[in-house]
Amino acid sequence: MALSAKNHMAYMQKLFVQDELFRFLRILQKKYPSAGVYVVGGAVRDALRNKKSKDYDFVVRSIPIQKLAIFLAHYGIVNHVGRRFGVLKFIPDAAKKKQSLFKNFEPFDIALPRQEFSIHHSGHYRDFSVKSDHRLSIEDDLSRRDFTMNAIAYDIRKKVFVDPFGGMQDILKKIIRTVGDPKLRFEEDYSRMLRALRFSCQFGYRIEKETSHAIKNEMIHINKKVSMVRGRGKKQTREHVRAVPYEVIAKEMVRTFSAHSVGAFDMYDEYGVFDAIFPEMIKMKGCPQPSEWHSEGDVWSHSRFALAHLFGKRFQKEFGVKKPDNLLIFAMFLHDIGKPYTLKTPEKDGVDRIRFDGHDRVGAQIASAIITRLRLSSVVRSGISPEKISWLIKNHLLLLNSDLKTIKNNTLEKYFFKDRILGQTLQKLMFTDALASVRADGKTTLTLYYALKRRLAKLGTMSEGRVSLPKPILNGNEIMKVLNVQPGPYVGVIVERLREEQLSGNIQKKKQALLFLKKNKNALLKLKK
Repeated sequence: MALSAKNHMAYMQKLFVQDELFRFLRILQKKYPSAGVYVVGGAVRDALRNKKSKDYDFVVRSIPIQKLAIFLAHYGIVNHVGRRFGVLKFIPDAAKKKQSLFKNFEPFDIALPRQEFSIHHSGHYRDFSVKSDHRLSIEDDLSRRDFTMNAIAYDIRKKVFVDPFGGMQDILKKIIRTVGDPKLRFEEDYSRMLRALRFSCQFGYRIEKETSHAIKNEMIHINKKVSMVRGRGKKQTREHVRAVPYEVIAKEMVRTFSAHSVGAFDMYDEYGVFDAIFPEMIKMKGCPQPSEWHSEGDVWSHSRFALAHLFGKRFQKEFGVKKPDNLLIFAMFLHDIGKPYTLKTPEKDGVDRIRFDGHDRVGAQIASAIITRLRLSSVVRSGISPEKISWLIKNHLLLLNSDLKTIKNNTLEKYFFKDRILGQTLQKLMFTDALASVRADGKTTLTLYYALKRRLAKLGTMSEGRVSLPKPILNGNEIMKVLNVQPGPYVGVIVERLREEQLSGNIQKKKQALLFLKKNKNALLKLKK
């Protein structure tokens, strides 16, 4: 571990010496020989984990913020948005020269040493008084950070680590521990609790005992509301806002489940996150299922089992992907959220067996409400939306609710080809749900999925593992011209009828389509009535 860390820090040091992006650092150290320049945060943590990092944050001592800003302006673009807190956003000229890099470049944080003081210990992530001072020590700056593994600095000039809280040992032991008293640290910012769970899932680290205990005790406050003053002077207003905004919860949640879905599922249960932010999930616990169809257990067990299969070899082999996307992950663990709300049993309701009639429709509504409430769509590039989640859950029982033999080809086109990506996600959801539904005899309902797969393959041509459907031969305007009719809803019905004939292979050329319309004109025009 120590050797690989040294090797990686040697790699970083080489970057600072040779890479054009860090030329400003070399000049800075020559111009201000008494200044301390440190790499801090995730870049140091990742180096000690023998991982490369794309995000570099720096702390600079002994140079006032005004002088630092003037210096940096000679070597790139300086954004003063955080100047009041002693932070400058900086894009070096080298990034501008490389247009592809410049478009995706995350500005460096160049900061003075800071100290943060929670004003009311309200848990609000912005309830801080920030003191920045170029005369503060690097140890003072590190003392404000959340976890020991993030409270390590690397002195570029001296080529040594600054580690006042034992973060290097915690990384070596794969432990997540707060800097200082965990209860106080979380009371400063409750979102740190979710961050700890995310780091645990991302890195496979265990949460230290006292830190773990504090998270379990404090999680109830994740929904806490605090009084905040908005505006200045006569325009000041006092509002009650969430200590942890849903947008912050959403970002942490998506990143956590993306890192390790089953681990996230278990940790959110263990630490009371489900209880606190969407108790609808808890209703799945102990919700029985008919054992002849679900020998894997209750709805909770089935949902967890399905999540695990998303990362299994059979899923990877079937779809050729190493990792499912966020939309599929959230659709998967919410796909049966409607079952507890539609549960009927022989004992209570006199039905022939345990039933969940309409749970797909009800579940779609509940899941959509959860996604909306938790602002999961606010996470950049998550691919999650209430509409998509709702559509997937509403249609995940398509094969069980319908006889595949009687489903029309243009209906399959609507579900699986109109939006190719969404259609493929529905296929993946169906496959995994079937894989996780283990009958009493040990078999699954995958036969239905494979029958669907064969049917979809017959609809068009296969290229690079994907089915491509032929383009419609005639559009609505052409059909109206041939039949000499005016626009109306019935034209859409005729379009669908013609498309069904085409997808069935009965019509392949425009001449055949025209002949079909003329031959069946009277029957088609009856649709107008």
